[in-house]
Amino acid sequence: MAQGTNLLYQRYRSIALAVYICVLLAGLLDWLDGGLGPRSIITAPDSLRFFVFASTVLALTGLELRTLVNGTYSPTRKKNVLLFLVRLVLFSGACLVTDLHYSKILFLPILLYGYFTVSQRLSYVIALLGVAILFILSAANIGGIRPPPPLGVSKLGGLIDRSTGSLIALLFTLLLAQAMSEAIQAQQKLTHLLQSLESSHRQLQAYASRVADLAAIEERNRLARDIHDSLGHHLAAINIQLEKASAYRERDSDRAYEAVKHAQETVQDALKDVRASVSSLRQEGIPFAFQASLEELIRRMDHSDLDITLNQSGECVNYSSLKLMTLYRVLQEGLTNIHKHAHASQAHINLNFGPQNITLELIDNGLGFDVAAWKSQKNQQTNHGIIGLQERLSLVGGTLDITSHSQATTLAINIPQDLPQINYRAE
Repeated sequence: MAQGTNLLYQRYRSIALAVYICVLLAGLLDWLDGGLGPRSIITAPDSLRFFVFASTVLALTGLELRTLVNGTYSPTRKKNVLLFLVRLVLFSGACLVTDLHYSKILFLPILLYGYFTVSQRLSYVIALLGVAILFILSAANIGGIRPPPPLGVSKLGGLIDRSTGSLIALLFTLLLAQAMSEAIQAQQKLTHLLQSLESSHRQLQAYASRVADLAAIEERNRLARDIHDSLGHHLAAINIQLEKASAYRERDSDRAYEAVKHAQETVQDALKDVRASVSSLRQEGIPFAFQASLEELIRRMDHSDLDITLNQSGECVNYSSLKLMTLYRVLQEGLTNIHKHAHASQAHINLNFGPQNITLELIDNGLGFDVAAWKSQKNQQTNHGIIGLQERLSLVGGTLDITSHSQATTLAINIPQDLPQINYRAE
């Protein structure tokens, strides 16, 4: 059987074993306290009837314990039907020799078994059939199994009360089975998506390894900046979505599933970026589409709690692909840092393509930091993102200025238009 069915059976087995053990102990206490009582379809000495009753319950318990040795549960459908019939026979045997009210509870885990392994529709039919048989046997008073009704209640009323109670218990059991099945399916879907993400992460690692093998020193430096800015942004977004999925996994499987789907989409975007970086080692890339890339970057941030507003003026067509790529990476790294560190709710992008230069202001309302202390620790590993941006900007004659207060940080960029384009590909 599939992994999901194994999980369902493990949960069913726990319920079944608990029910069987409780019923067996209750029967033992009743027998020791004075016997099983005179009411039963089959008349026999009390000790013999208890022996049959205990044997059937132990046999039911043994059927469940048998799977503990195998570790997994994977019989064929034909075997499922046979084991279901065996359970019904054992249950019938227990009911024939005693009319203890709790002996009927043995039918509930058997009904669960039929629901999970044989047929859901058949389980509902058998539940209704079981109630009908109980009603008929009680009405016919075979073996004196019908107890006297409470005072003030007619015989028919007593039968209806017992039958209705049994029907409610059986329907509750089937609804519980359905809920368990749906929960397992949702968990399976989430697990499958997480496995897919792990596979995609392995692909990303393989691409990163390929980049390291193929690139020359100068090209590797450029690609290192690309990978940090691009993959750093994507992996930060993936991490946030997976944390969200983990937080909601038990409480709200739908929200967890949605978060994992968003993470999976981000992985695909990251793979595209890495493929493009690797491809650029061997051939000239196509002109960089700044506007489309910027809109896609903001769209991907829609899944976060950050509200981004863009105020843009001027035309970008007069600027080289290198400068536009540098500008895009600055925005990408800046938004990633806001998302990861600033705990901000809003970010404003003021972007102007002037005739002489590009000016950019990226402003957030999150937690500020000590800029002077940051500058004194520039060489620390945690600052590689900003250092990479400064290196990029220096290639195009750009400047970076950071100001920060307690509730706001501003990243100001200036990139001149008249600097000749620098060929950053290795010769």
